[in-house]
Amino acid sequence: MHELSLITAMMDLILKDAQSRGIRKITRVELKVGEFSGAYPHALREAFAVASRGTPMEGAELVIEEVPAELRCRECGAVFRPSETGWACPSCRSQNVLLQGGLELEIQSYHGRDGDVGQGRSGQGYSSGEQEEG
Repeated sequence: MHELSLITAMMDLILKDAQSRGIRKITRVELKVGEFSGAYPHALREAFAVASRGTPMEGAELVIEEVPAELRCRECGAVFRPSETGWACPSCRSQNVLLQGGLELEIQSYHGRDGDVGQGRSGQGYSSGEQEEG
């Protein structure tokens, strides 16, 4: 289950950033996981439950946005989802396509609070390099 190593690496990034911002308790983690990322959301959830024990993330809500695969035809520009019949463009039948969505495996944001549980400002977090206002 490589999801355990993936979630552990993501947790390390979040905890390092949270520590630099004075956030001591993580209450919510939001991830974006693509259909073709190679990571299974249910396995990430299980790995998070195990890996977060005894850390500032223990008990945090894990929210996973699942991103469907999306293809773009290089011939006609049509955007479509791969189907059971393959990756051929449904408009022009070309197989000259580009996978433009569904490979994501990203930390979208995290939320937490400074101080001990129940104290401090709730709603602090990190998203795309910006700290939210409390």
